[in-house]
Amino acid sequence: MTCAARPKRLVEDRPLALPLADPQAYADMMKRISAYFRPESIGEAFALLDGPGAVLIGGGTKLNGRLSSEPMSVVDLQLAGLGGIERFDTGTLRIGATTTLQQLVDCEEVPAIVREAARRELPSTLRAQSTLGGTIVSADRESELLVALLVHDAEVFVARPEGTEKMGLEVLLAHLPLASHEIVTAVAIDTGGSASVARTARTSADKPIVVAAARVGADGRRRLALAGVASTPVLAEETDELDPPGDFRGSGEYRRALAGVLVSRAIEGVS
Repeated sequence: MTCAARPKRLVEDRPLALPLADPQAYADMMKRISAYFRPESIGEAFALLDGPGAVLIGGGTKLNGRLSSEPMSVVDLQLAGLGGIERFDTGTLRIGATTTLQQLVDCEEVPAIVREAARRELPSTLRAQSTLGGTIVSADRESELLVALLVHDAEVFVARPEGTEKMGLEVLLAHLPLASHEIVTAVAIDTGGSASVARTARTSADKPIVVAAARVGADGRRRLALAGVASTPVLAEETDELDPPGDFRGSGEYRRALAGVLVSRAIEGVS
């Protein structure tokens, strides 16, 4: 069974992400885009990446975070055949890298905590544009979606000109950024078992200060993951050994204590 991919007409009508809070930054960025391409295959995308200043985009929402003074050649992956969600008889769900966060929210084949985490990741206007692949390579340390994927044993398919490699999401996050000729093409997750999430934020709509997820798979093994306690979301068993970075929302000591409380709550949710 599959969930529908985004219709091409929506891709063709979609603009690059517009940073409304800083229109001058947007104008400056657009001046630096010297070329814009929509390859229809991974092979074509790799060929375009040989060009000077080539920058990959999925949904385009993160392009503004890569501002520089150099000209950019934008390679948009939306037509490269990397979308769609497919379920296999083994209980594995394969999700294409250009699948949008809103498509994750809408697909009933996706595990409940992943759907809810995708909904919380961004406001609705950006969920319709932001892609799963872009979310992964951006590796936001407070990403609830990445935490949900980690406990669902996410494996990431990374294409290179010489072939494709599959690696655990935790391995990929530890080795970011990707090399210039590496492209995330899909993610596979195990949908079996039961899972639970516990989070703390300043408001219900805010990014979590710390979020914990727990899952007991069909094999009876427990997985725990945390965000807000390291430079990227991580798999974790012992919270006492964490050394979280602090910020204006909470010191490292506060985050470590909070992680212990939230892990206990998440575990209770799957007990």
